[in-house]
Amino acid sequence: MARLPQPLSALRPMSRWFQHSGACSSSVCKDRHWNPAVIVAGAGLGLGYYSGYGNKARPGCEEKGEAYWWKDPSKCSDASSLWQRGWDSDWDGRAKPTSSGTTPVKTTGPIRHLLLIRHGQYNLDDDEHGLTGSLTDLGREQSAKLGQRLLSERLGLKKDRYGEVQVQYSGIWVSTVTRARQTAEILSSYLPDVPVQDPDPLLAEGKPTVPHPTSQQPARPADIWEDSARMEAGFRKYVHRAVDHKRLAEKEAKREKKLKKELGEGYVPPEKQEAEMAEVEKEPEPQRVYEIYVCHMNLIRYFVMRALQLPPEAWLRLRGDNAGITEIIIHPDGRVSLSRFADVGHLPIEMVTFH
Repeated sequence: MARLPQPLSALRPMSRWFQHSGACSSSVCKDRHWNPAVIVAGAGLGLGYYSGYGNKARPGCEEKGEAYWWKDPSKCSDASSLWQRGWDSDWDGRAKPTSSGTTPVKTTGPIRHLLLIRHGQYNLDDDEHGLTGSLTDLGREQSAKLGQRLLSERLGLKKDRYGEVQVQYSGIWVSTVTRARQTAEILSSYLPDVPVQDPDPLLAEGKPTVPHPTSQQPARPADIWEDSARMEAGFRKYVHRAVDHKRLAEKEAKREKKLKKELGEGYVPPEKQEAEMAEVEKEPEPQRVYEIYVCHMNLIRYFVMRALQLPPEAWLRLRGDNAGITEIIIHPDGRVSLSRFADVGHLPIEMVTFH
């Protein structure tokens, strides 16, 4: 081992810090005697050697196997206390009811693909309040390239080991801001059969929350107060699984009660019918729905963080260029994944801009 560049006495406080700080889980450090002579600092966390397993410190997961790690991640990472691994499966209030007294329902509905599109480059000189700036000539070209990309994705066929996917767009949603509406108009010219919805102010640009770390240009408290509520309302309106399984369970319960009353002894519970059908019928693959939202970077950042259940205040750490495509996938059971973020593969490098 290389000679340490400082006296051992200088390392003893670090040893105590590992034992008593959040960097060392109590379950990991308990009953272990760290040797300060061989502590190495690295990447903000300490990687130590101690007298107990020869020389090298080994986390509990190496002893008990991978399955043990998933039951208690803190045994394998002293940094585990820095974030939460929990996932709220009922994040949109549409999960299947868990009460034993409710009628069982299938997880049903299509897989939603939300294509969040950032508008093209716009003229900052005539945009005093972020609402009136029109697209530049380059911004229009970017939007045209984007329209061609979306059209080619619809005309093509995605095929891999998981199956075939044919993209079909169900509609185009757009914010009320000028640059977004102009971008949507250009996109629509390449997808004339895709219905364009009325502009929605819930999709407009804004400041979703105070970012961390803070911006060099902090927003006014009044703007945060107004924008945060509006953008959260936009998230709840548009980002959710396709079917409300709780409402579906209520309908099934009413229907079952009515059938039971009408059929009497001839009534067969739905779960028994489903079990019999499953023996002769394979569950079909869920359909996929592709929805286009022409909006703004701050909104896209916020939607991504919220959908993935990551800290929303980290939204400003994400960056995306004009006319980029961000794709959020929402499954019927509530699982969410980010398929792509700010994808500008349709633009040559000389056309890529942030502003």
